[in-house]
Amino acid sequence: MINRDKNVPDNTIAVISGKRKHIDFKDIIFKPDKKREWFESNFYRCLPLTIANQYGFLVAADYDFSVIWNGGNMAGDLKIERYGQDQDSKIDIISHFGFGIFTIGLPVILRTPPGVNLMTMNPPNYIIHNATVMSGSIETDNLRHNFSINVKIHSPNVTMNFRRGEPIAAIMPIPRYFPDSFSLIRAEDIFDQNDIDEEKQSIKDFAIYRNKIEPTLKNHVNRMYLLGTDVYGNEFPDHQKP
Repeated sequence: MINRDKNVPDNTIAVISGKRKHIDFKDIIFKPDKKREWFESNFYRCLPLTIANQYGFLVAADYDFSVIWNGGNMAGDLKIERYGQDQDSKIDIISHFGFGIFTIGLPVILRTPPGVNLMTMNPPNYIIHNATVMSGSIETDNLRHNFSINVKIHSPNVTMNFRRGEPIAAIMPIPRYFPDSFSLIRAEDIFDQNDIDEEKQSIKDFAIYRNKIEPTLKNHVNRMYLLGTDVYGNEFPDHQKP
């Protein structure tokens, strides 16, 4: 049994085809690129955005479809039109739960290493008009069947069109209990006053740099975070770059 007798390797998601054998899943579940169509060129100078663009895996349908919801709570109150779907299509888009929710059915079973969940979420920095992917955290190391991803429509009577290959959801591997293990604690309960004063001074010095020095630079862009240094030139340990 997977993850009992033999584990999924670290940093790996094992893909098990469902009813059909040897499904080529790479056009429906894939790593995201750092580019976004709506980004201006200067957006990519913001390292947090560029890094987040590449997190997790995107989910897309392999055919065009449209969705419209009339505002009711029954499954039949949401209508789906599929264009180009055939017997070889992989993703299944259905209305199952009602309440303006459509469900993305995956044709594969995803198994993660022991202790790692998959979280369903909006595709990072992709804008889905009039809809939000419902967040769910699934124990995909233990689950022995596939799972669905659900998308909630905001406003009724709006036709939403989705193109083949366009991201409609994302999945993110997260160690189980990791987010739950954090708490908010006053810095004074952890550090002495000298440490806290040093941090506060660095904030003041950064504000001086940003407000007085940086505007004289070309493009007025703060490159310290991008380069991985603080205002004093100290390098970040383990700094991630795109």
